[in-house]
Amino acid sequence: MMRYFVQVLLLALFVGGCSLTTTVPAAAKYMLSADVEIAGEKESLYSDKVVRMGEMESPAILAARTIYYKTDEGRSYTYTKARWMESVPQQLSKLMMLSITKSQLFKDVIPFRSLAKNDLIFESSLYEISQTIHDDGTSTLLLSMKVRLVEQYSRKIIATHLFELKKEGVPGDAEGAVKGYSEMTQELLLAIDTWLKQSCKRSDSN
Repeated sequence: MMRYFVQVLLLALFVGGCSLTTTVPAAAKYMLSADVEIAGEKESLYSDKVVRMGEMESPAILAARTIYYKTDEGRSYTYTKARWMESVPQQLSKLMMLSITKSQLFKDVIPFRSLAKNDLIFESSLYEISQTIHDDGTSTLLLSMKVRLVEQYSRKIIATHLFELKKEGVPGDAEGAVKGYSEMTQELLLAIDTWLKQSCKRSDSN
């Protein structure tokens, strides 16, 4: 009888333990947001040229969809409950392509794997996009990217520029990072647009 009672008690504990099992909530997924107004430019030296978006170069850690952060001591961590919908290089490439298309500086802007012929290549290298969280709970964001416009056949560099952006006082969490990155992306797109329009300006235009 005692043996039967112990078996029933163990079974009840096992079933009760199973009922207490909880599911781990899914990680929140984020995308960069950059709603910028890009004015079309009619006086472009390359208005009859097709430009191809080169595949963005970046550190291996940025090719994943994890969102990582650093501390002032140099230690790196990833947010366990926050992820990117797409990698940062993929998102930035699409946003830049849309922005350059809106600028109307070229006959057309085609993606990297397009079968269409092109005259120019727009290359980009993402060196850094990072969040450093400080002891006071705030964080600093850095974004560093180099871009260049290259002639397809001669391989001549028409223009090149390094953009470095910094944002301080950002909340030290994933949402603060994503919001800050989006604001920096908008600033970056506007800066690239200004640089491109200057680089593609016709010599006979005012």
